[in-house]
Amino acid sequence: MNPPLPSRLGKTTRTKGIDGHPVEFTVVDEDVFPALSNEGKAFCLHKIRHSTGKEEFRIGYYMIAHRPRMKGKWAWGQYAPIMTAQEMQMIFERAKTKGWI
Repeated sequence: MNPPLPSRLGKTTRTKGIDGHPVEFTVVDEDVFPALSNEGKAFCLHKIRHSTGKEEFRIGYYMIAHRPRMKGKWAWGQYAPIMTAQEMQMIFERAKTKGWI
């Protein structure tokens, strides 16, 4: 059995942009749900608001980790999410339900 799905709702991230300048954004809405193709994977849709006020969206994923430090916990996927056609359709339907698109 997997642990509860993670949430970043309301959390602020400070990082560097591709050009090296500071970037700050907050997750203002989200949807996190299990993948149909893999019980150890969960997709997440984030609506983010930058410190400048600009809003954007990101699609990401979590996986149940296997390495010792995070073993058995949800770990953020660091690469582009890979999904089935059915999962991609579900992602767009969920974004539509939220009124994002």
